[in-house]
Amino acid sequence: MTRRHDMKTKKSLMRRAAIHLLWLSICPLLSNAQNEASAVEDIEPVDPRPAQSDVASMQLIKNYLTVTGGRQAHLALRNAVAAGTIKESTLVRNFRLIETIDGKRHLTYDWTHLGRKHRVVYVHDGLQSWTQVLEPKRQEPRTYGGADGAHFASQRWLLQPFTLPLLANYVFKYQGASKVSGRPAYIVKGYGKKDAHSWFYFDKEKSLLTRWGGEGQIAGVSEYMDYRATQFKPVDGVLLPTRIDLLVENAAFGHLNFEKIEMNQNLDDVSFLIPRSTIPTLRQRPITSK
Repeated sequence: MTRRHDMKTKKSLMRRAAIHLLWLSICPLLSNAQNEASAVEDIEPVDPRPAQSDVASMQLIKNYLTVTGGRQAHLALRNAVAAGTIKESTLVRNFRLIETIDGKRHLTYDWTHLGRKHRVVYVHDGLQSWTQVLEPKRQEPRTYGGADGAHFASQRWLLQPFTLPLLANYVFKYQGASKVSGRPAYIVKGYGKKDAHSWFYFDKEKSLLTRWGGEGQIAGVSEYMDYRATQFKPVDGVLLPTRIDLLVENAAFGHLNFEKIEMNQNLDDVSFLIPRSTIPTLRQRPITSK
């Protein structure tokens, strides 16, 4: 079973909904207002959020926690601070990543182009996402919304939503079998905050999380944007990915290399809140009558 099954189901439901609306529009026994109300009530929501996670999904997550260090080791994690390089097509950048177990993210990219240093931050504070250019010339921070912002907030590189408190925002649904790099795997769909959808692929033999992701946008087109872990190493007793391929649909267009990962660091000097604007506000002088 693949995620394209969701799209086929959605289209099927849309066709059924269209037929249902047509029937209501020609029915002489009901008024137009009644037809519209019935249509809203009768159409089944597309892929509704389950009331609770199913047994199969939770067993796969339990297996993953066990093989990567044990549930107690994962529960002890509060944050991860990592550094490395990211290559997207021909662009190579350094990154510094902070992820917290309650869903915050702070990602800094820096690179040099034509002798000029560039530095940009992307941040999710738990409620909203924002970004700011710091170099070569500092710009005002701005909100990071749309599909890109939602993907940044929902899809993580190291700390997945399989333990509290982040787990409380999710419901999981088993979706069947698939493959990752030719290896058999099981798919679990996650419904997060605002029902943001994520897909998690667990290796059938080793129970490792080898692929995960969700819908994003490239050039204004919605695509599945995933991460595929290809190398792992233990960090403070928890097995984490150290190399991740960047995927659009099933094609790799880049990769992440983690050169350093540290757990449970002091983040007192890190702010996830969007900075206040430094642009002065022009106030119009009130007009007084003569």
